Amino acid sequence: MSMAPTDVADAPLFSFGVVADIQYADKENGSYESQVQRYREAPGKFEEAVHYFNSRKDELLFLLTLGDIIDGNVTPEKTEEDFKVVLGVLDKLQIPAHHLLGNHCLSLPRERLLKDLKMPARYSQHKLPHKWRLVILDTMDVSVRWPEGSPNRQAAAEFMEKHPLGPENPHASIWNGGVGAEQLAWLTEALQSAERLGEKVIVCAHHPLVAGSAAPTHLVWNHEEVAEVLERSPAVAAYFCGHYHIGGYAQPKRVHYCTFEAILEAPTDEVAHAVVRVFPDKLVIEGQGTVTSRTLQF
Repeated sequence: MSMAPTDVADAPLFSFGVVADIQYADKENGSYESQVQRYREAPGKFEEAVHYFNSRKDELLFLLTLGDIIDGNVTPEKTEEDFKVVLGVLDKLQIPAHHLLGNHCLSLPRERLLKDLKMPARYSQHKLPHKWRLVILDTMDVSVRWPEGSPNRQAAAEFMEKHPLGPENPHASIWNGGVGAEQLAWLTEALQSAERLGEKVIVCAHHPLVAGSAAPTHLVWNHEEVAEVLERSPAVAAYFCGHYHIGGYAQPKRVHYCTFEAILEAPTDEVAHAVVRVFPDKLVIEGQGTVTSRTLQF
């Protein structure tokens, strides 16, 4: 049966699923800024998301998880068990997945995460259909979650010394991190490559980059520097992240900055996942449950 012209016009170039901050741990509920953190409910909600994505597997290219798939528990052994629970749910997914590192993920060694999540590297880029590209950043590149004496840890110590946590530096918490010079150079080259090839780019990472898309307390350490790299490139359409559990959105200049709501804090009777439909002139976020639906025009 032939498709009507209006149906063709309404069809996206491709679509993919998104979840943020599963943050599972086998422990009692917590709270942050009056939001309940339902740790033990997280795997069930993630499984609901997986079932939903599987039901649309013929149209979804992949699942993007935006970091913090575990919370970290009181012992390494318990954290290991938590990770296995999430991997068990992930094994039921019938489409490919792209993952990235969040601050809570690093309760486990990076090498273990990269191996079991089948990540090619801490930061990477992936060709998508119809001249699109996905660029994944590591916003814990410069952070305290590195061994003592390592260059990354030393860079973090230098940042914190120059930017003490306080009203002038609300983002200088240890739950945030930065993007180092080497990764920034790599990002710049990736975007220039996309420009040369006439591609559009979705950049994603765990931490937000601009005020409005999150509270100032949750931004990347060198958020202004990273955002400036994105804004300089006409290839970049949007930046997707998690970390700030209630979600947010801002467009201070050209790029859309979208923070996805966390699975962890979805009410007991709610879900929190989304499908992103990619069109030549817009990204349409179809939110499910607590995730906000948006149309990002460019």
